[in-house]
Amino acid sequence: MDPIPEELLMALAGGAAGSAGQQIWQSLRGLVRREPAAGGRPPESSAEGELALLEQHPDEAERARELAAALHRRAGLDPAFADALTRWQAEGERAHRATGAATFEVSGGTQHSVVMAQNVHGGITLN
Repeated sequence: MDPIPEELLMALAGGAAGSAGQQIWQSLRGLVRREPAAGGRPPESSAEGELALLEQHPDEAERARELAAALHRRAGLDPAFADALTRWQAEGERAHRATGAATFEVSGGTQHSVVMAQNVHGGITLN
């Protein structure tokens, strides 16, 4: 399982996707607090601390990276957690996409004039 994208964690921690996003975030909290499956090793880090820090600072990418790493480590130790986390991620991505949030990426060399927009009605003139 790949780590969960930090952008998704930040968006959901920050309240994106409305009430659906809030419910999905609450389900992550419940998943993190869940005990390991029978026979599973207790996690070295349950990710509860990282989750709480991201809730307090949802706009800090470093907090999101720390949570993603902790969830990834725990998923590697507990296959049942990994399965539940995969389902959680799919739900979170669906809710986030449903918000109509746009993401833009500019790459490849030096950029001098870049306009990022969504739903432009009319022209754009650069001088």
